[in-house]
Amino acid sequence: MAVQARLALETLAELDGGNGVSLPRLAKRTGLRVSVLLRLYTLMSDARVGAEQGPGWVRLHVDEDGRWIARITPAGRGGDDPSPVEGGESTS
Repeated sequence: MAVQARLALETLAELDGGNGVSLPRLAKRTGLRVSVLLRLYTLMSDARVGAEQGPGWVRLHVDEDGRWIARITPAGRGGDDPSPVEGGESTS
């Protein structure tokens, strides 16, 4: 799953120009299912899963049309952590 997480985060960083990116667009670009991306991005968000809180690299929301949108945070781009993708492997 670490390879998928890396691909998902790198693709989001590439495509997110500040407005976020729809999960269907990311799925088409990565070849991963939307459900897989939703699971990966949830683990990369600041959501608490069990006893562990995520690193806060991604924010997810549903837009007014009902589409899931992912946005990369400054921490996800490496602003707070010099190696966010490497650190993400332990949470997935």
